[in-house]
Amino acid sequence: MSFAVLLLILRLVGAAMLLAFLGTIAWLIYQDMRVTAQSISQQSRQQGVLRVLTLNGVVPTDELYFPLMPVTTLGRASTNTIVLEDTYASGEHALITRRDGQWWVEDLGSRNGTHLNEVPLTETAVITTGDIIAIGETRLKIEL
Repeated sequence: MSFAVLLLILRLVGAAMLLAFLGTIAWLIYQDMRVTAQSISQQSRQQGVLRVLTLNGVVPTDELYFPLMPVTTLGRASTNTIVLEDTYASGEHALITRRDGQWWVEDLGSRNGTHLNEVPLTETAVITTGDIIAIGETRLKIEL
């Protein structure tokens, strides 16, 4: 076997190894993107609703629901997930999150406070179906 043939075989083996390496990297990236897309799809799905019992102290004539997402902010500011037109609500009033399979609510340092089932919320608390969150004169019932 001549030196030229040996060099050609080594080049072909090197090229095959390089293609195998690049193919493996591409397959791993594809798998990661697929898992990430599934995770994002699951997170963006509506997980439950907040049913409005009273809005500014008035019972709405129509059934009014707000979608509950894995991270839901409530307050008067337009940057919130759920914007409350309540004069007693702070700009960034409360936060509802889903962690470890449970729903949690916390007050974000609002001036008038947040109530959970008529009890002032002093720390982060677990919420379940049927719990009522009060922000100012607005009452919201959790329906998961």
